[in-house]
Amino acid sequence: MEDNCIVKELTIVAHKDISVAKISYSEEGIMIVELLDDIIIGIPEIKELAQGSKELSGGEVPLLSLVVTGQRNNISTEAFAFNIFEELQIKQKTIAEALVIKNLPTRIMANFYYKVVPRPYPVKVFQEKELAIEWLLKNKGKTEL
Repeated sequence: MEDNCIVKELTIVAHKDISVAKISYSEEGIMIVELLDDIIIGIPEIKELAQGSKELSGGEVPLLSLVVTGQRNNISTEAFAFNIFEELQIKQKTIAEALVIKNLPTRIMANFYYKVVPRPYPVKVFQEKELAIEWLLKNKGKTEL
């Protein structure tokens, strides 16, 4: 990593393990969702992710969102459709969102999805977590809610 990179260790102030992910909230205002490997996400898991995120952020704090996918994750069609509704409820206070997806075909699909279904905040897909964090921190001051 270059010397001028602003990425540093995040200071985690709250953490919660749920059945499909580890959710953390950092002092820097980043909600980190690290999906476990080999999981299938259905509607119950989407609800659990939403509830865990709300609990950690207090539901009122503008935040930066970092989602790190696991290996071989899959989301059901029903959960995907439900997630669009959930995002409208949860993500109202999101400043920016970064997704870390190591699998190239999934990254391509995610980039296409976010072009077709745009968000009211910036979204970017990355291969490396450090670059995603750097981008989020750069976006922190650009959008105030």
